[in-house]
Amino acid sequence: MALTVTKTGPFFDGSGGASPNNQTEVKFSQLRNTFRLNNPTGSISASELLRDIDTNSSDPIVPDATENSNIASNTLSAIAAGTIAPDLDLKVSQFFGAIKFFDVEQDASDNNTNFNISGITEFNNNLGKTIKKKLILRGTHTSTDTDDPAAETLFASFNLTLEIHGVFYGAGGAGGTSNSPSGKNGGSAIRINGGSVFLDIKSGARIWGGGGGGEFGGDGTPGAAGICRETETRRNCTASTYPTCRSGFTQVNRYGGSGCRTNTFCWARIFGRCIFRHVTTVAWYRYVDCVKNTPSPVPATAQGGNGGAGRGFNNFSGSLKGSKGSKGSCPDCATISGSTLVGGSGTCSGDGGSGGNGGDWGQNGKNTPASGSGGSGGAAVAGTGFSVSGNNSDTVKGSI
Repeated sequence: MALTVTKTGPFFDGSGGASPNNQTEVKFSQLRNTFRLNNPTGSISASELLRDIDTNSSDPIVPDATENSNIASNTLSAIAAGTIAPDLDLKVSQFFGAIKFFDVEQDASDNNTNFNISGITEFNNNLGKTIKKKLILRGTHTSTDTDDPAAETLFASFNLTLEIHGVFYGAGGAGGTSNSPSGKNGGSAIRINGGSVFLDIKSGARIWGGGGGGEFGGDGTPGAAGICRETETRRNCTASTYPTCRSGFTQVNRYGGSGCRTNTFCWARIFGRCIFRHVTTVAWYRYVDCVKNTPSPVPATAQGGNGGAGRGFNNFSGSLKGSKGSKGSCPDCATISGSTLVGGSGTCSGDGGSGGNGGDWGQNGKNTPASGSGGSGGAAVAGTGFSVSGNNSDTVKGSI
């Protein structure tokens, strides 16, 4: 990572240093002109030249900094009481090598994932101190994890200006599924964890939170089993009784048929040959119609479609559209041999719903009639202890 450090100072650091650089005959007027820039005229008291360790000070005269640690400071208890602590030993020699401002500039070619601003060692442990600092950000900063922003401060940073020329892309949230119907929230582009941080957003910058994932489409309406009917006709040959249906079958009709057995009586014979017969029917075919009704398998419930993924660095140009649900099905009797479906029995299952679309940069994912919700759009800037200038619909997408 290419970073350039620029310090206003060090002052009173000997020949060749920033002016004033003398280490003898140091005058209070030089200290006033160097450090009290908002009022470089008139007298200045020794108490004004104490190193200001009060993190509520937005414009310290002599800032607290690692480079200024030799300068005597007031105590926090005295600051709270509005007084000066006794026995402070302030000497002009303590200002040798002191600085007023601290700037770090990033090269535009830098590419960073989940950039930790608090980890920039070039700031020399000054982020938590009162010195006014500027970080000029020109590079590319990305995240593919919605839990981690593209860039963040991990602890409170005071009097820090982030001058933003580069781009920050949060991660898009995943779409909802049958096991987790709600879409996931989009990730933040930048997160500030307390302090006093000013974001100065320049034209051409992009601070874009990730889009929320779309909600799961929801399963289709359930179907109901139909009636699978087997039919058979049974027959016997008898004088008066009807056959019975097999076990599991129910008789629905019975009827008689033609004769099936006769008796013959010979009235006269000549030379042993019957010349006159009388034929009598003694049995007839008897029929019964039998049916067996069995519930069909219940039609499978059609599953809804997954929600679409939100826009983010992990879905920079892919589709936001949720997937279609599966088609419903109707009762059938394919698994029950020899049966047919009784017309009008049972109901078909409804089609599964389509998943909600994922949200564009910083936008919420779409809701569906399912039991969850679309994911919330990721913030452009999240956290506490910050203010923003220069934001518009092009530079910022997502909440602030």
